[in-house]
Amino acid sequence: MTMAGWWRAWWNGGPRAPEDEVPPGPEQAFAVRELYRRYGQRIYARAAADPAFSAAIAAREAAIRDLLREDPLPRMPGRRAEKMGLNFYLLGQTHALLQDLLDAAIDSEDDASPALSGRGDSVSVRMGAMFQLAFDGGLLTLEASPRR
Repeated sequence: MTMAGWWRAWWNGGPRAPEDEVPPGPEQAFAVRELYRRYGQRIYARAAADPAFSAAIAAREAAIRDLLREDPLPRMPGRRAEKMGLNFYLLGQTHALLQDLLDAAIDSEDDASPALSGRGDSVSVRMGAMFQLAFDGGLLTLEASPRR
């Protein structure tokens, strides 16, 4: 399957068969769906157990929403175009998050750098806010648990 075909299948709900799946490349590895698949359950479990962490995620999400109200995403006609704009915005947020982590790692002078201490909480909060925006924008949906 071509990359264009994969994107079309993804847009319509995901690949239909294992042979339709494209091996993860950079654009898939950092997409909000993949990040949620890898880290979402742990972030939401922590938010459920820690009200302060949950409040930090909500505050970060509110800050992003305020930013988007001041400088909205380009308006394109149609729901699919809105989802695509949000998807690219969240991909940019992921890039900024990775850049901050890389800057902190490269700027440190030793392995036990204070620049990296506490980064895990910041990363988790930022990703939790991204997941909330993705849920609200229809990029992510909760899947029903299989019955036993």
